[in-house]
Amino acid sequence: MSNPYHQYQRTAVTTASREQILLLLYEGAIRFVKQAIVAMEEKRIAEKGRTISRATAIISELMATLNFKVGGELAADLENLYIFMIDKLIEGNIDNRVECLRQVEGLLATLYSAWKDIIENPRPDGVLSPVGAVQQQDKVQIKT
Repeated sequence: MSNPYHQYQRTAVTTASREQILLLLYEGAIRFVKQAIVAMEEKRIAEKGRTISRATAIISELMATLNFKVGGELAADLENLYIFMIDKLIEGNIDNRVECLRQVEGLLATLYSAWKDIIENPRPDGVLSPVGAVQQQDKVQIKT
């Protein structure tokens, strides 16, 4: 018999909009980076590698979904940022540098806040809403 929580999660993902899935991907990446930080600090090597690998896979998926025809320069900038984050995750994993992971966590949190604001408070001029500007100043809290 399968776990009811996992059934709920599966249903939530299969019925989610594209925008909700985007936010779920960011939440997952942030959660895995946070778990990797804890594993690194506790010297749990296998867990660190597993969670960094999962975060990397999510960031790779985000990169694979970029639409350069529609997104233009923004898509190219996001691709470069995703590549940078993957490089930092690899560097942090190889060198056991928690600051690399924290840097990626901060970037993901900033992107998550910006996308959340865009989705929840769309504006034709593309400027962050007053709510979004405040949210970007606060660190995003994703449960580990």
